[in-house]
Amino acid sequence: MTTTLTGYGGISEIGGNKFLLEDGELRVFLDFGRPFGRHSTYFDGVFIKERPGRGLLDPLMLGLLPPLEGLYRDDLVPPLTESSDAFWEPFRSRPDYRNLRRDGHPVDAILLSHAHLDHSGDFLFVQPHIPVFSSRMTAFIAKAVQDSGRPSTASVVYVNPQTIQDGLLTGDRTQGYLWRAWGFLDGAPDGEVAGDNPFASAASFWFWRPAKQKKASPEPPPAPQPPLRLRWWPLDHSVFGACGFALETSAGWIAYTGDLRFHGAQSPLSRKFAEGLATLRPLALICEGTNLEATQQVTEGEVHERCLRAVREATGQLVVADFAPRNVERLKTFLEIAQQTGRCLVIQPKDAYLLSAMRLAEPQAVPDLSTEPHLALYEDPKSRQNEWEKVTRQAYGEKLVGPAQIRNRPGDYILACSLWDMADLLDLEYLLEKRPGGVYIYSNSKAYDEEQKIDLARLWNWIEHFGMRPVGLRRDSRTGEVDVEPGYHASGHASGPELIQFVREVRPRLLIPVHTECPQRWQEELEGTGIPVAIPSYAQPVQLG
Repeated sequence: MTTTLTGYGGISEIGGNKFLLEDGELRVFLDFGRPFGRHSTYFDGVFIKERPGRGLLDPLMLGLLPPLEGLYRDDLVPPLTESSDAFWEPFRSRPDYRNLRRDGHPVDAILLSHAHLDHSGDFLFVQPHIPVFSSRMTAFIAKAVQDSGRPSTASVVYVNPQTIQDGLLTGDRTQGYLWRAWGFLDGAPDGEVAGDNPFASAASFWFWRPAKQKKASPEPPPAPQPPLRLRWWPLDHSVFGACGFALETSAGWIAYTGDLRFHGAQSPLSRKFAEGLATLRPLALICEGTNLEATQQVTEGEVHERCLRAVREATGQLVVADFAPRNVERLKTFLEIAQQTGRCLVIQPKDAYLLSAMRLAEPQAVPDLSTEPHLALYEDPKSRQNEWEKVTRQAYGEKLVGPAQIRNRPGDYILACSLWDMADLLDLEYLLEKRPGGVYIYSNSKAYDEEQKIDLARLWNWIEHFGMRPVGLRRDSRTGEVDVEPGYHASGHASGPELIQFVREVRPRLLIPVHTECPQRWQEELEGTGIPVAIPSYAQPVQLG
C-alpha cells in the first residue's frame, strides 16, 4: 500500500495550507485554507475582488485554487459550458490537475486544525457533504465568524446554494442552507434547541442561522466518524480551539502541527503535544515554521505588563485597545488590565457574539459578558442591524455603553476597536466638542504586505486626528513610514529555537516543513541530528511508504 502527502498550499509560503494525505484508497485533507499572500497579488478585497457570479473560475484561472475535479461544489461551476464535465476540460492539461471523482466522497475527511481563514477559508469551494473534523471550539468560532462576517468568510460551516440568474451565479434564497457534515473531536453540541435564541444552549447556537430563507434548511447530517485511527491534542495558539493531529497509516504515524506556539497562556498544551508525539515516534512530522528565523518571542505576560503600564499612565483619559478580533487571549489580557485599573473593557458587537459562541463551546474558556462587571458592549450606531446583531443586543441590553457615557467619564473605559471602527469615535469628538485625546494601544501583528502598511499609515492619521498618544506604533521621522513597536503583541507562532527543540524532542523519521517562506532553514538547523528533511513542492507527492 502506498502512502503519500501532496501539498496544494502552504508550500514555501505562510498560510493557505492544503495537504492531501493518501494511504491506499484513503484520502484525507489536512486543512483547506486560503493563500492570502498569493491572493493579494491579484485582489485587494475591497475594490478588486473575485467575481462571485463566476464561482470557481477566477481562483482556478489564477492558480489560487488547485484544479481538483470532483472536490468542489457543482453549484459553483459557472454557466460557461454545457456541463460540469465540459467546464473542467481546459484544466485537464495542467500539471497540477487531478480527477478526484469516485463513488462516495472524493476525499474521506478534512481535518481542520483551527479557525483562522488561512487554514479554513477555501472551504467555501468544497462539497458540503465531505466530513470535516475539528475541536468544538474551532467549529463554534468558525460559525460565529461566518454568521457575522463578510462573503469572504462564507460557507465554512454551512453553504448557501447557488443558482443561475441572467447567466451568473447568485444565492438561491428559495432553498435552505446546506450543512457541512461536521465531526466534533471533543463531543457534539448539547442542550435543547431554542429556535430564536442562539445563546440558549450549545445546540441552539450550532443550529441557528442568521438569515431567513424561504425554504427551511434540512436537518444536519449525523456526526461522522473519523475514517482512520486519529489522535489529537489541543494546542497553544493565538486563536482558541487549535489542535494538532497524528494519523495512523499503513506506513506508520503521520503527525501535523497546524499552527502552534510555546509562549502563550496555554503553552503547557503544546508541550503535552510534543510529549505525545515523542511516544509515537512518527514516520513523518508536517511542521509549521512561520517564525523559524525569529530567535525569541514576546510572551503574553510581557504584553500584559507593557499594556498595563500604558493604561496606568493614562489616568482620567480614554484608552483604545486594538487587537485581532479572534485573539480572545488578548481580550482576556485587556479585561484583566481593566479589572486592575478600575476600568470597563467595552467590546464591539462582533466580539460579544464570538465570546457568547465560545462560552457555549467551552464555558470555562472565556468570560461571561452578562455577569462580568468590567466588560460591556459598545452601542455603535447602525442604520440596519443583521440578525446576529439583533440577538446580541437583546441578550446584553443592560450592558450597552454608548458615546454619551464615555464622554462623561472617559477614564473609566478601555474601548476595543481597530481601524475599521475608528469612525465611531467621531461621535465622541462631537459630543466632547474637542478631540478625545487619550492613549491608543496597538496590540496587533506587524504589517506583512503593502496593503497592510497602507492601513497602518491610515490608522496613524486617525490617531493624530483624535489627538491620541500611540503606544505600540511608531513613525519614522525621515520616511514617514509607520511600523509596529515590539513588545505589545505576542505572536501566535513558535520561535526558531522553540520549533527546533520541539522537532528534536519528537524525533520524527522525516520532517516535512510547511507554512514557512524559508523551508531550507530546517536542513541547516537539523544537520547532524539524524532527522532528514523533505522539502515539498507544489502538487508533487512526497512518498512516505
